[in-house]
Amino acid sequence: MEAPRIVPSCGRRNATSSARGPRTVGALAVTLLLTALSATAPLAQLNTPSARPEPRQVDYLNGGVGQEQADLMRQMSDRFPVRFTFTQHNGTYRTDEFIAGVRLRVTDAAGRTVLDLADQGPIFLLRLPDGTYTVEAEHEGDVKTRRFRIAGDRHQDIGFSWAG
Repeated sequence: MEAPRIVPSCGRRNATSSARGPRTVGALAVTLLLTALSATAPLAQLNTPSARPEPRQVDYLNGGVGQEQADLMRQMSDRFPVRFTFTQHNGTYRTDEFIAGVRLRVTDAAGRTVLDLADQGPIFLLRLPDGTYTVEAEHEGDVKTRRFRIAGDRHQDIGFSWAG
């Protein structure tokens, strides 16, 4: 039996939208309608990632299950200022292995949640406006926290590892 194929997921939202529910879909529909009516910007630009996000905008790409996806995610990581990787230690083989199923919550310096997503990993690429952020990564009830700063063209790799 062939294993199910998992496709990377990506997203773009403003910091006030919810990660769940029809609000994001409704907001997208309204945005598309207003853009089409006003004709001030081509619709193609809505799907084109910008070099710099708009204020309070969040772009992300999640995936990396399997060698092909992991290689693709690594190749794309230079387009995002932050790359999170999630691993779990395998004591039997004394290795760290990629894991998925991580809940991510990112807050800004004021404590506002800018991203809250379940079932992420093993590689998560993130683009946020310049600033200081805190990320909480939770796997099987164990929460790990890191602070990071987005500034200019600086790239960061932030790893999270859990005991097996």
